[in-house]
Amino acid sequence: MSTRVVPLPLSISNAFLVLGDRPVLVDAGSPGDGDRLVAGLRTHGITPNDLSLVVLTHGHTDHTGAVAAAASGGAPVAIGRADAPSLLAGTNDALVPTGPVGAALKLHMTRQHFPGFTPQLQLDGARRLDEFGVGGELVPVGGHTPGSYVVLLDDGGDAIVSDLVRGGFAGGRVRPGHPLRHYFTEDRAANRAGLERVLAHGPTTIHVGHGGPLAATDVRRRLDAIT
Repeated sequence: MSTRVVPLPLSISNAFLVLGDRPVLVDAGSPGDGDRLVAGLRTHGITPNDLSLVVLTHGHTDHTGAVAAAASGGAPVAIGRADAPSLLAGTNDALVPTGPVGAALKLHMTRQHFPGFTPQLQLDGARRLDEFGVGGELVPVGGHTPGSYVVLLDDGGDAIVSDLVRGGFAGGRVRPGHPLRHYFTEDRAANRAGLERVLAHGPTTIHVGHGGPLAATDVRRRLDAIT
């Protein structure tokens, strides 16, 4: 089945609408992004009632905070089991900065919270998306957080990696297609292994949680600098 990835820019992060036989939403923005997220869906003729699945790539609140709005139409929510406690609590676990900007952002991120949410699917391994109307796979990668997942689509053109890497400066407003190391990474070796797994799949475009999209050739060229 053919698929198309549509970025939905939110307040400080991106969500993604994956359009196949049925629509799947990947990530749900920050607390307070609910109205903006629903409006973004409606721009493409989609409402929360139409979604077959909401995938949360990891448990940080800038990607999970508006999950209640995303799932308001009854779509099940999936997240890696290792990150489920963060979603249930609506808070961020320990954040490991990769540099001074991350250290400065950590204070803001530790204050960001929401009431929490109980997912229907806690993932322990790879999971096909065919039953949800998308030809692709959820693949565990760890690295950024212990329960991080990426979305690899069967057609090979697009991959959604969320926070394994970021694009550009100033939150992606400057040179958004320039690959950079993310502000937070819990396990840098696992993070690199995750990116290598994505690149081995052969995508041309890599969609990230902040900035982007990125050309896979640029990510490969800068792999040592961003991991």
